[in-house]
Amino acid sequence: MVYLKKILVPTDLSPYSLAAMEYASSFGLRYMSKLYLLYVVESGQIEEGRAALKEFVEKSLSPEPRVEPVVKTGNPIVEIRRFAEQEGADIIVMATHGRTGLRHMMMGSVAEKVVRLSSIPVLTVKPKPLRENILKDEDVENDLHLR
Repeated sequence: MVYLKKILVPTDLSPYSLAAMEYASSFGLRYMSKLYLLYVVESGQIEEGRAALKEFVEKSLSPEPRVEPVVKTGNPIVEIRRFAEQEGADIIVMATHGRTGLRHMMMGSVAEKVVRLSSIPVLTVKPKPLRENILKDEDVENDLHLR
C-alpha cells in the first residue's frame, strides 16, 4: 500500500495551480500528509517571492496547518526535483496550463519536464477551465497558420 506522508505542490501563484492544491489537500486529509507549497523565483527575488507566496496563501487557501510554504531560487524544473528529493516527497502534484499547438511545442511545460525527469511520481492536474480545451487538429492548423 502507498502512503503519501509528504506531498509537494509546486505553484506559479496562478489560479491554475489551485487545482493541484485541491487534489493534494484531498490526499493530505486521507493520509494526514504534510504538504509543501513550493514557489521558485529567479535569484535575487527571494524576499519578493516570500511576500507573494504569503499573499497567495492568505487569499487563495483556507488555513491548513499541514501546509508549509517554501520559496527557492533558480530554475523551476531543477528546484522542484531537488526539493522533492531532499525532503523525501512521496508524490509531486502539479497543475498544467493547457498550452496547445505551436506554443506548447516551442515552450514546453514545466510540468511535462518534471514528469519526464523526476524519479518521484508526479500527478498532473488539468484545471477545470481547461478540461474541455483538448487539442484538436484545427488548433495545430491555426497555430501553424495552415488555414
